[in-house]
Amino acid sequence: MIEQSQRRVPMPVAAASVTLLVAAALPASMMFTSGRSMATGLIGVLLLLALAYGLWRGSGRARFWTTVFSTASIVYGVVAIAKADALGLLQIVGASVVVGLLLVPASRRWFHDRPAEE
Repeated sequence: MIEQSQRRVPMPVAAASVTLLVAAALPASMMFTSGRSMATGLIGVLLLLALAYGLWRGSGRARFWTTVFSTASIVYGVVAIAKADALGLLQIVGASVVVGLLLVPASRRWFHDRPAEE
């Protein structure tokens, strides 16, 4: 058996990180416009990239804030369902997938069973 010095990222955490990276494409597209949308898009992209990196590294804070922001996104999408456009439905589904992936046992172990620093 091959000994590994680093633990591998579980599949649910990797999928949640990739989903956040894909979700960063929408704020990135807002950056190409001028004015306030450019600043909002930049903040959104940086936030999503930081959360994805934190999840990948096993940060409990990143898991907490990703869950909070995704839950808020779900609530906002449900409240604004009157518009019912494809982008709003995609937002609800994507945020639900991220929350679900962060709650499965494999990802919970990733954040709680961090090895002691040597």
